[in-house]
Amino acid sequence: MPALVSRSREAAPNAVRKRRVHGKSRKGCGNCKLRRVKCDETRPRCSKCLAYGVSCSYDGSAPALDLSAQGSFQVDLSPSASKPPPTGSSIPTPSQSQSPPNPDEEFERTTPQSEIQRPTFPHSPVSPVSLNRSMAGMIDASLHAKRMTVGVGAAMAGSPFMGKVVGAGPGSSWTFTEADLETVTRFQERTVLTIGNRETSPTYRDCIGILSFSHPFLMHMLLGVTHLHDAHLYTPHAPAKASTHHHLALTHWNTATTLFNAILSQPLPPSSRDAVWATGALLGAAVFAYIESPAPESSWPLKTSDPTDLDWLKISEGKKAIWNIANPTRPDSMFSGLATCLNHLKLPSWATHPDISTLPSSIQNLFSITPTSTRQNSPYLFPTIILSRLQGLTPNHDNILDFLRFMAFMPVEFKILLECKDPRAMLLLLWWFRKLETGELWWVRERARVEGRAIEMYLERWCGGELMRACMRVGIDDWGKGEMGGGGEVGENGVQCPVQ
Repeated sequence: MPALVSRSREAAPNAVRKRRVHGKSRKGCGNCKLRRVKCDETRPRCSKCLAYGVSCSYDGSAPALDLSAQGSFQVDLSPSASKPPPTGSSIPTPSQSQSPPNPDEEFERTTPQSEIQRPTFPHSPVSPVSLNRSMAGMIDASLHAKRMTVGVGAAMAGSPFMGKVVGAGPGSSWTFTEADLETVTRFQERTVLTIGNRETSPTYRDCIGILSFSHPFLMHMLLGVTHLHDAHLYTPHAPAKASTHHHLALTHWNTATTLFNAILSQPLPPSSRDAVWATGALLGAAVFAYIESPAPESSWPLKTSDPTDLDWLKISEGKKAIWNIANPTRPDSMFSGLATCLNHLKLPSWATHPDISTLPSSIQNLFSITPTSTRQNSPYLFPTIILSRLQGLTPNHDNILDFLRFMAFMPVEFKILLECKDPRAMLLLLWWFRKLETGELWWVRERARVEGRAIEMYLERWCGGELMRACMRVGIDDWGKGEMGGGGEVGENGVQCPVQ
């Protein structure tokens, strides 16, 4: 007996403590299975999904980790919990609705202590669970699940984000981090309110963020546009930070277009149509906002010709195609209520039979417009009519869609004239740029300023004389003030400029 006792005492310190066996929950919700945590199987929403503010589904009908209508954006994603919500935010205040349960307290109450990881610090024995880290992990899990779908995973192989994570091996993908979550917050509170007009931006704010959590191509486009906005804001005061955000914007943008092309190259699932439209809306703003150089001398039309010149003009045709694919006016669309606000992509009634009587004779002579002119036989007609309707207006958040019609309904023949650096076509584009430059929207002003000045320099350098004298006498804001004095006439074939 003593020998047995001795052996038992010697073996005790080296004995391996066995983990208590827990019964597996085979009927748990989809989110708990995805996170590999025990589900309490409470219906219709288990306590863990309730704590995180996500939809709870036991039959797989809801997307994984999809934010629920009851819990979405009720969690403060900003560093300071005391920061008030922005004006117009959909976040309910205590005076508007009953305060939701504290997510940290609910998580602590419903989660076994063995499942809670508590990091330790030198001066604090225990630190509370990071809500932002948990949210970022959940969003990453949802995006990762989508990246593994057919076609998208292959597209990610060529993405600059592949292997981006430190220590990641071949085939690893980008990880959504707390920094990205902060970028999403900036998008929700600031950037999205500058996209579209005052009627569309609240819907974009409420819908695009939710859609991006389950559609990687939209998430990357959202992050890219926000970083472009950051770069714009930092440029005058902190060029180094602006450069960092600019690099991040281009990297996310490249990944977004890679994934977007993969989605559009195959039959589009109905559940992705709203995300496709939202990506197209952000892509239009990003393409217009991005310029290669802030120097007019290095911009079109002064720089050496390149196949990518005027690519920003081609986005309007792409958005029309996306409109037909996604059909945001369909009854089940999150954007169906914006049908009347998005009419800048539809040919207006006044364009069917353009009225040239509002154009001064000097303008008609300058662009060879006659009573027999139509959109088919006169490439200058429609751009001129649109510009005439913008007289006296300054671009702002209420009327920007009226200004975008100039780009949306630009005839193919007019685009060809611009590619050939036709002086009269460039003069109309210059007048449009001058109008945009006076506005308040960050994503249109810089291109208007830089390329507008480049066109001005080009016309002065290569097309002086008759055309520039006419340009000096005629301005878009004078069109509604009667006849302009003298001149302004050009030959039947216009003034010829050398093509660079």
